[in-house]
Formats: sequence, structure tokens, C-alpha cells
Amino acid sequence: MSLSNFLKGWVGEAMGAAAHWAFLDKSIYHQLNNLTLPTRNGTTQIDHVVVSKYGVFVIEAKNINGWIFGDERSSQWSIVKPGRKFRMQNPLHQNYRHVKAIAEFLGLPDDRLHSLVMFWGECEFKTDMPRNVMRTGYATYIKGFDKVLFTDQEVTAI
Repeated sequence: MSLSNFLKGWVGEAMGAAAHWAFLDKSIYHQLNNLTLPTRNGTTQIDHVVVSKYGVFVIEAKNINGWIFGDERSSQWSIVKPGRKFRMQNPLHQNYRHVKAIAEFLGLPDDRLHSLVMFWGECEFKTDMPRNVMRTGYATYIKGFDKVLFTDQEVTAI
């Protein structure tokens, strides 16, 4: 990975952390950033985790410029910039592995975890995306979950 790509990714993750803190009530939503968990195959790095009584939100942040083409089932998505085309791993698949790692680590059922992929940068979706893949409205999406799944004590334990 080039230094430029590393810095771009880091900036995207930092923007995600700042956005969550700016728009989510800290007494309800508790944020962890750049979390590394052990897995059966080594470790996995998770950009953001937001824990609340409404569930555990597992967030993959992408800082991308260009047109984005992809769907839920494809193993790779395409990013198109003037004169260039790149492929990236489907972030929904990537985040699915993160969700599974957290569920296993904490011993939680899958229905208590919510996957979210957020894109930063000058990007535009050129294909329809599921509602948990977005460029804006992350905090609104998270606050849209209102079914209580955890007690205050469970949130603290998590």
C-alpha cells in the first residue's frame, strides 16, 4: 500500500469518527475506533464500532474519489476515475467478516449487530446501493434503530 493510499484511508476513518461524535449523543452511543480483534485466521481491523442499547453498529469507512459500481453479491466493486478503473473488495463482504468476528468475540447473536458502510470523498454511486451503504446520513441511520436490544449494564459490559 502506498503512503498516499494509507493517508487517504486514515483521513476517511478520522472523518468517520468525528462525524459520529458530532451527531450521536455520547451518553447513549459509545464509540470504539480502529479496533483489532483476534480471529481464527489471525486478526481483523475494524474501523468503527458504536455500542448502544439499540445494538452494536459495525462500520467500515472508505475514503474514495470517483464513480462507484457494485452490488451486494459481487465479490469486487469498481471505482472509475477519468482514464482509470480500479477494483476493490466488496466492503459489505469485508464488514460481514467484521460483524462475525465481533459476534463471536462477544458471544452475541447476529441480530444484535448492524453493518454499515460509509463512503467519504468525492464519490458517486452509479448503481443502487443497499440502505446500509451511504455517503451521508450515518448518524441518522444509526439513530433510526429504536428497538432496545441491551440493558445499560450489557452496554457497559460490551
